[in-house]
Amino acid sequence: MPATKFKYTRIFLWRHPEVQGVDDGRFWGHTDVGLSRQGKQQLKAVAKHMSREKLTAVYSSDLIRARLVAEAVGRKQSPRRKPEPLPALRELNLGVWEGLTYHEIAERYPVELQARQDDLTGFRIHAGESLGEMAERVMPAFQEIVAANQGGTVCVVAHAGVNRIILARLLGAPLDRIFRLEQQYACLNLIDIYQDGTPVIKRLNQTVHDEE
Repeated sequence: MPATKFKYTRIFLWRHPEVQGVDDGRFWGHTDVGLSRQGKQQLKAVAKHMSREKLTAVYSSDLIRARLVAEAVGRKQSPRRKPEPLPALRELNLGVWEGLTYHEIAERYPVELQARQDDLTGFRIHAGESLGEMAERVMPAFQEIVAANQGGTVCVVAHAGVNRIILARLLGAPLDRIFRLEQQYACLNLIDIYQDGTPVIKRLNQTVHDEE
C-alpha cells in the first residue's frame, strides 16, 4: 500500500510593516500607531505575496499596524477572508515605557532598565508586563489557531516580540534568548506543524523582496 501523506498545518507568520516615527527609535508596545509610507508599500507587497496562497483563515493582532495588513490579505483571497483580530497577539505591554526611545528609558528609568537586563523573562515593566506574562497570552492563542485549522493554511500578522516568542517556544529555546531571532519589518516566518505537534520552521525573517 502507498504511504499515507503526513499532513501539516502551514502558518505564514508575518511581522507588521514599518510604522510611523521609526526613525526616532521609539518603542510602541500597545500604542496604536499607523504605518509609514514605506510600511504602506510593504503592506501591498505582503498582500500580493499571500494572494498566491489559498488560505483557511487570517488572524492578526488587533492593533492597526497589524490589522491593516490582515485586512489587505483577506481582500486578496477568493472568496474573501475576514480576518480575526486577537488582542492576545499584541506586542509587549511596555507600560510607562510606551512611546519612549532607549535613550529616554535609560535616562528616566536606569534602575528598572538594569533590572530588566538582569532578568529579561521575569521583569515586569511598571504598568506593563514581563516577557513571561506575554508568552502566557501569546502561546495559547497561537495553539488555538493551529487547533482550529488542522491541515489548513493560515496567515497570522503580529509583532516582532510576538513572533520571537512563538519561534523560541517552537524551537525549545528560553525566552531570554529571543533577541537572537531577528524580525525585520514585514518579514515572513513559514512554519509547518505536523499532526504529532512537531514544528518545522521553513523560513525565518524573510522579507518579500528577498524572494522575488
